[in-house]
Amino acid sequence: MADKVIAQTLVTREVHDLDGLLNLLAESDRPIYVSGDGVRGVLLHYQTYQKWQERLEDLEDLLAMREAEAEYRAGEGRPLDEILAELEVEETTYVPG
Repeated sequence: MADKVIAQTLVTREVHDLDGLLNLLAESDRPIYVSGDGVRGVLLHYQTYQKWQERLEDLEDLLAMREAEAEYRAGEGRPLDEILAELEVEETTYVPG
């Protein structure tokens, strides 16, 4: 089940106590939106940011996998032996910069 995210919004002139904001972020997974003329930024606790990054990377991997499966079904795939042979050649000819 997805996490429910309830955000807090601050106006830029209210953002003066950075330590207090960092403590608030550490207590919750909720983002804090900073607005001025519209939303100008989002503050996240670093662990929350990392968790969201991992989820995004997982979703990108899933999308790439589905695209690869569709290519294979469309006859665009290549035999694994061919790909492994190419990788082996690249590995043996690699010269570190």
